[in-house]
Amino acid sequence: MNSLVLLMIAVVVFAFGYRFYSKLLGLGVFRLGKDYYSTPSPDRPAAEKPGTFGRHLIFGQHVASLAAGTAVTGCITSLIWGWVPAFLWAVVGTVVAAGTYGLGALWLSLRYPGRNPAEIAARLLGSPAHALFALVVFLLLLIMNAACATLAAQLLAAFPASVLPFWIITAMALFLGNFLRGREDFEIIPATLIALTLSLMVVWLLGNHPLSFTGALRLETAESYFPFDATVVWVMLLFAYGYYVTRLPMWKLMRPRGYLTALLLGTALFIFYTAVMIDQPSLVAPEFHAGPGIPDTLPWLFVTLTSGAVAGFHLLAANAVTVRQMKREADARYIGYGGALALGLLALSAIIIGSTGLPNVQDWNQRYASWETFMDLHTVLELYINGFARHAAGLGLDLAFARSLMAVVIIGLLIATLETGLRAQKQLLAGLTERYPAFVPGNEKALIVTAVGLSALLALHDGHGRGGLMLWPLFGVADQLLAILGFALLAVALRRLERPVSAVFLPLVFLLVTANWGLGVLMTQWWSDNRWILLMLGILLIATELGVTFLTLNALKSPRSPQT
Repeated sequence: MNSLVLLMIAVVVFAFGYRFYSKLLGLGVFRLGKDYYSTPSPDRPAAEKPGTFGRHLIFGQHVASLAAGTAVTGCITSLIWGWVPAFLWAVVGTVVAAGTYGLGALWLSLRYPGRNPAEIAARLLGSPAHALFALVVFLLLLIMNAACATLAAQLLAAFPASVLPFWIITAMALFLGNFLRGREDFEIIPATLIALTLSLMVVWLLGNHPLSFTGALRLETAESYFPFDATVVWVMLLFAYGYYVTRLPMWKLMRPRGYLTALLLGTALFIFYTAVMIDQPSLVAPEFHAGPGIPDTLPWLFVTLTSGAVAGFHLLAANAVTVRQMKREADARYIGYGGALALGLLALSAIIIGSTGLPNVQDWNQRYASWETFMDLHTVLELYINGFARHAAGLGLDLAFARSLMAVVIIGLLIATLETGLRAQKQLLAGLTERYPAFVPGNEKALIVTAVGLSALLALHDGHGRGGLMLWPLFGVADQLLAILGFALLAVALRRLERPVSAVFLPLVFLLVTANWGLGVLMTQWWSDNRWILLMLGILLIATELGVTFLTLNALKSPRSPQT
């Protein structure tokens, strides 16, 4: 099979989805308004005016924050069942489920400005839903933040040529954010082109100057030692950066850095798909694949390929960051649905790289012979980065430059997700402060310290900076359970407005089956392996889901909004 065929099919399906299905959702289901409005938010300066290009800035940051790193790992890992199921779920799931969820998440958050998902759940389902939602969101954010910091740290250690470009581009974003504040459209466009050109020049010129930590500093005590290797150092530095950026307004650093990362991602994908159209590499991966060391396709394909198709984290990114900067409800179609399609293109690139990255079928079968091969997530990301570099080299680009470019992009995407996760965690804690003032610190600085400290503690508790990955087996099902809860909120909100709910109800039922099936199998395995922490967390997730399901059914029957 020619990989160009996959690209053409995906482009046609994505174009059809955006042109027709997203329009149906926007006009017939969510009924998006076209008027300009002002969402109450301290993150948007008063100087900003409604403008056409402003939504592109928000779109770029939104795409960068959507857990794109996990989409890459999920797509490459999902090829263990063959390229056909991975491709179909990535493409169809993006158009039908992820696009609907992305658009709906923005629409729902716009209906309840300034409120986090747990508070929205309390408004729609009743007060008990607040604690249930907060529990799932808090657990998911802890795992996501710790894992993103760890993976970014491992890539900074593995690709030292990307270190200086990444941090200099981050510094450039700080200047770009201050420049773009309150600018008109005609000033933003040339600034974007200049910033993108400078970013590429930085990668090209500084890619030959690697920066790395060597050796390990061991702090010995009477009974143990704590090794400060490169990963630990980078994790601590990244969480220090996370604390700094969470304290700043989004327009100052977070938005322009995410926007620059999205521009670099778009440039890299343009290079990659140009290489695919010219070289037309053949797929060496089989259509379907199974073996003794490989789990069944169902339900694991849908649990593994979560961020490449539909992910609960998208609700958190939309609610905590994107919606607080939007100026028009109608932009939810472009930003929410379009952002899901952009992530789908990244997922497709991972599928093609994983399917064409080995010389023959025998080598591919050897690489994908066992599930354990893909448990080391940073190795999967390295496979994607090196695969992109080989395709880009086919166009005549320098191999080292292409490798550094994609490393900077993936690190930037992971950090954008970390920035979003920390901000969402801070807002969740702020909501808990209002309900439980005696237990949660009230001032903003204390909330940020708590959010950063808990995530850093999870990442560093093993002494090697990889503590968050220990809970990664729980992440896929937790992410899908949050998507289930998000679809449930959309169904209730639409039902109360007497609008059609089938567009959100069908993905909801499908995810209910696959996520619970996967979680049940995982819990059986954890019981056999005596992994009691994961087992208890799994039981907690099931109990939470049952509680929200009960509240959702009651809310769907009742025409009145519950009192909170």
